[in-house]
Order: sequence, then structure tokens, then C-alpha cells
Amino acid sequence: MPFFVFPSRKLTPDFSRHALFSGIFRLLCVLLLAALHTSSALAEETPVLDFIGGYYEDGEYKCFTEPCFTIHKGTDAAASRVRPFSPREWQAPRGECQKSYTQVLADTSLVEIKYAVHEDCAFVVSGQWHDAYTGKTIDDIRVIALDHRVSPQEAHYWGAAYWSQAQRMEFLNDPLNLVPVSINQIKARKGRSPEEWMPEQKSYWCDYIVHREIVTRKYQLRPPKEIRDFDHQIKNLYCKY
Repeated sequence: MPFFVFPSRKLTPDFSRHALFSGIFRLLCVLLLAALHTSSALAEETPVLDFIGGYYEDGEYKCFTEPCFTIHKGTDAAASRVRPFSPREWQAPRGECQKSYTQVLADTSLVEIKYAVHEDCAFVVSGQWHDAYTGKTIDDIRVIALDHRVSPQEAHYWGAAYWSQAQRMEFLNDPLNLVPVSINQIKARKGRSPEEWMPEQKSYWCDYIVHREIVTRKYQLRPPKEIRDFDHQIKNLYCKY
């Protein structure tokens, strides 16, 4: 039986080129669809801006970009800056001694406190505190914590979105803005504003709102109108002066 040898035909290069071009075409299609989707989303989310970067929403003027924020600094328009809140931006550097926290716990303890030192940082390990939110007494250091009367999240949306790290740390460590409460109360609040959450103890409501207003004025923060209206109602009902 004769044995024939047929010349081999090299198909690999052509096949590879075809697969490559096909893959590139599919990738371009995916990128095009993504770009169209993004453009559509941006068109829906981005309002029509005026020449300084502001816009009207439900009859209220708001800022979206600079120089609107600089021009309207300290107003409701500037407080409407749209920028997501990131807790990481408000975290103290690792290894830094929490001197303000320690001092507030020491100053507000109802009994003599005890300290412990770790890596040159002093910490309160025992004491007794009045939980301003519940009116209860706490004598377990594992249960007590310090809440920010005006939370970092509130500050962020009320004018602190573009603060420097130093400004954020000054705000976080300000004793004027720190109050000892139980950890459970901090978890229950979740940094929310008064119209969404108020302390359990109603006798503290007046002090709570007034202290918050002092902090917002000190740092030139601008709560939205609905929160200012709510605060005004609380003061009318619970402040006896």
C-alpha cells in the first residue's frame, strides 16, 4: 500500500490572529457599553450647573463644584456639597496616644480613676461615669466610650468634606464635642442627626441640642434647614430658659 505524505498546512498563525482580533472586538464592545452606561448615569446624577458650579433643587440653591463652595461658604448652598463620607479619612493615625479621650474620661469620672501605661501612652482602666444619654451610671471601662456630639459624618456633610487631616483631628479630639456614654448608645445612634435619633433620657435633650449648636458654631459647620428647624423645636419644648 503506497504511503503518501501530504504537505502540512500551518493554520496556527491565522487562527491566533482571528482569535486575537475577535477578543479585541469583544473587549471594545464591552468598553463602549460601559462608557455609554457611565455617561447615562452621570447625565442623570449631575444637575445642570450655572457658571459658578451651583444649581437649584426644589427651589433651593445648592453648590456642586468650585468656586460655588468658596463664594457661598457658611451658607446652606455650601453645606450641600456632594462627596461620599469615608470613615477612614477620620481615623486617628495608628499608634497615636488618645490624650484627649483619656483626659475627658478622667475629668468626667465620678470617682478617682486608675491609669495604665502602654508604649508611653496612658490609658484609663477604671472609674465611674454618668451616661448622659441614658442617665445610668457605668463603672466598667469595657462598657464606657466617648461619643461625638456632632458626629464626623455630620461634620463631613456640613462643611468639613475638604478639611485637612489636622483639622479633622482637632475636631475629633475636642473635649467640647466628646461625651461619655455606653458603647451600646453609640451603636444605636450610628452617627445620626437629631431628627433621626435622640438620647433615651429626655431631660438631656436640651443640653444635647445646645452643646451640638456650640460645636457647629465653633467649627463653622452648616446643618441643613430641616435639622435647624428640628433643633429649634426641641429647644422650645425642653429648654426652660
